[in-house]
Amino acid sequence: MEKDCEFTIGVRQGRVLELRSEGYLVSWEEWMDQNSGECHESTASVISFDAIVTENNYGTLKILRRPSAKPFDRQQIRRIERLPVEVARQRFKKQYVMAIQDMIDAGELRLIRDDFCDKIIDIVAKGKNRYDRYLAGLAIREKKRGGARAQRKRREIEKSVEFHQGFKCGQTMWKWYWQWRDNGDDGLFDNYRNCGKYNRYDDATDAFIVSILSALWDQERPTVKSFVESVQAALGAENERRERLPVPAIKMKMVGYDYILRLIKENAPLDHKIRKNGWDKTYKDLHTLGPGIETSRALQRVEIDEYTVDLFVLMKSTDLFEHLPQSIKNILQLDGAARRVTLSAALDVHTRCFLALQIVPEGIESPLRHTVEMIYTDKNPIADAAGAKFGWPMAGAPETIVLDRGPAYVTDDAYDVLASLGITNLGAPAGKPWLKPFIERVFRTIHRDLLLRFSGRAFSNVIERGENDSAARSTLTLEAFLVWLVRWTVDAYHPKFHKGLGMSPKEAWEKATKECEPRSLSSDEMREAFGNQGRRKLSRSGLRVCHIDYQSDACMEKFLDSGAEYFDYLRWDGDIGTISVRCDDGPWTTVPAADEQWIGKNDIDLRVWLQERATQDPDEVRARRDFINDANKESVRLKQLKGLLSLPKTPAELQKDVDRFMRHADTAERRHKAGPYRDLLGDLDNETGDQPSQYTSENAADHEDTGSNHNDFDDDSME
Repeated sequence: MEKDCEFTIGVRQGRVLELRSEGYLVSWEEWMDQNSGECHESTASVISFDAIVTENNYGTLKILRRPSAKPFDRQQIRRIERLPVEVARQRFKKQYVMAIQDMIDAGELRLIRDDFCDKIIDIVAKGKNRYDRYLAGLAIREKKRGGARAQRKRREIEKSVEFHQGFKCGQTMWKWYWQWRDNGDDGLFDNYRNCGKYNRYDDATDAFIVSILSALWDQERPTVKSFVESVQAALGAENERRERLPVPAIKMKMVGYDYILRLIKENAPLDHKIRKNGWDKTYKDLHTLGPGIETSRALQRVEIDEYTVDLFVLMKSTDLFEHLPQSIKNILQLDGAARRVTLSAALDVHTRCFLALQIVPEGIESPLRHTVEMIYTDKNPIADAAGAKFGWPMAGAPETIVLDRGPAYVTDDAYDVLASLGITNLGAPAGKPWLKPFIERVFRTIHRDLLLRFSGRAFSNVIERGENDSAARSTLTLEAFLVWLVRWTVDAYHPKFHKGLGMSPKEAWEKATKECEPRSLSSDEMREAFGNQGRRKLSRSGLRVCHIDYQSDACMEKFLDSGAEYFDYLRWDGDIGTISVRCDDGPWTTVPAADEQWIGKNDIDLRVWLQERATQDPDEVRARRDFINDANKESVRLKQLKGLLSLPKTPAELQKDVDRFMRHADTAERRHKAGPYRDLLGDLDNETGDQPSQYTSENAADHEDTGSNHNDFDDDSME
């Protein structure tokens, strides 16, 4: 924490006054003990760093406000608090906005409200097509993840997004687009005023003239006077054509030199360079003019990109991947074949230090999410595992991230992560590597300083490759490649003198962090940003998530008082000692693990524990199996000697037992067959003892079937 940071520990709220060598000097506000009802006055005391770490591990530390962070409007709803229906509506609108942007980029739509109204059919058709493709992709991803109930519920939410028919008008699309342009994805959640009004005069004339000018801009250096003559000639011909129509159309006004010059300046401010060298070369030559990119502190600007290494690597399963589940091994394609791997890297522009560097397997859904998470985490354990001499302490909260608009990064999950963390997103267009030059330059350094030292180089083209079989010459396994990559980063690149810095990246990081210490996040904040969300049923032992029970007083109270059963949870692999839970779309609360051995541990520790627990000695398994078989045989033998072993019944005996079980049942069917009710001696005449006239032949037949005589009948009656 830093100075003036506001936080809570349990029910106590405090503010950091200053940082001392022994800990934080904190000003505590007055608070009341919930158990005793005792009120405590506001005080000031020093709390040690270790105590803050312990409270963070147990999930009781909550950060309310950070002075160095971007101010957060408390009236604004955070992404993590949005309901699924709200997110579904926002993404529905976003597909239409992205369809509009595609049309604008392709030149099919102008940024004019009237053009939106005229082409509303095309906008709705393309927006619906994008939304249908989004739902199809969502269904495929959910199918891979499993959980039929969760898939069905999410699809129902996505398909239930319905708006009134008024959204299919140009005015509404115009409003959505400018809300997105001005406020980003959050602008699609709320109803902001339309900020994109343009007072254009005679749009048809502007569009006609710009089309003429676009055809005249070339490398022959035409003058403005020639432009004016060409435009006036085209306007004259167009007006004559409109006049000859069966129903004459309105003529366009003739324009002069000043009007043409203004349009040229608006559409081609560098026309003299463009005419001489063309658009591409002019842009490439002039984009670096000026002071360039300037930074004053670490993590102010971070560039992220992917790079397919120019080296074939053997994809073999080694000890490094022993504790990984089989699903992740399948994603890594550890089949022994030689392949080129793709790296995702994050570079701090101010210090040129690597903040993240990891491989990106094919088929991974959100590589940006994992790369950003690695920026925040401590990477010293990675350096230690690779046997590096130096550490890898470069971590913290970035302020701005620059990345390209490739399909791996232009996803809703990626934008949600950046928005929840308050990171400014600068999306560089595809094919413009000079907009993020630092990360592109360091990829060339990896190639020249590391990859060229090993065999299996892929080469850039077939002419350079020649007779070289790159796959056959590969010698590095994936594990060895990762170890050498980490060692090169920590021991070879970071300590090396950098001309642009005047020092090594390692020294630049140490100097920058002394002047302005990087901001980090608490476990609760990391869980909100990078946690995996799910749903579990609450039991007497708490919530069981990934083999660990989580229990707190709030959960026990919910279980006993309200009878709530199912809870939503957030779990972060970097700290499995606590999770965040909520019930019935309520606020998120932190719940620690019931067993203290998991406090402060991560998912790797859990996988190692599961791997060790699953390991059994084959002799022990065989001994228990033999015991069970021998005990069953001896038990059967002793029961046979005592006659206690019941043998299976024959079909006749089984049918006899069935009849006995059915004998005394009373059903409507049996009452109907028995006929009307008769008195006990109703079958005999009171004086003569003969049968009454109502005694039918059927009853007599039934009586004869019993095989009994009158004497037996009398005996039964007397009984």
